[in-house]
Amino acid sequence: MNFITGINSKTIDMVWEDCVPFISKAEKFSQAEMKAEDVYGKIKDQDMQLWVVFNEETEILAVITTELVNYPRKKVCRIVTLGGDFMDDWVEYISVIEEWAIENNCEAMETFCRKGFKKKLETFGYDETYIVLGKELTTMH
Repeated sequence: MNFITGINSKTIDMVWEDCVPFISKAEKFSQAEMKAEDVYGKIKDQDMQLWVVFNEETEILAVITTELVNYPRKKVCRIVTLGGDFMDDWVEYISVIEEWAIENNCEAMETFCRKGFKKKLETFGYDETYIVLGKELTTMH
C-alpha cells in the first residue's frame, strides 16, 4: 500500500538526496525559475512544503512540493512541482494535500503544470482556469 507524508523542514535532510531527481526533472519543463537547491532552501525556511509518496518498501514513488500563496482576496495552496513515475498509482494522494490546505485556511488549489498533468488532475476536480505562456528575454543593446 502506498502512502504520502509531509516532510518536516527539520527532517528534510533524511530524504532530500532521494527527492532531488524528482524535483530536478521538473526543471526542464520550466523557465528555470528555481532549481532543486532553491526549493530546498525554501522548504528549510518553511516557505514551501515537501510531500513524498512512498510504496510499501518505503521507496519514493513521487515528490510534490507546495507553497501557500496569499492573494489579496484568498489564500491558495500552489503545487509547485509534481513528479514521479506511474502517476496513476499515487495521484489520488493529492487529496491529502488538499485536506492539509483546508486546515491551513486555503480556499483553493492551483498549479502551473504541463499539458500531461491536466488530464490526470481533471479527474480530481481540477479545471483549466488559465494558461501560462513564457518567453525568455534578452537584453537589447
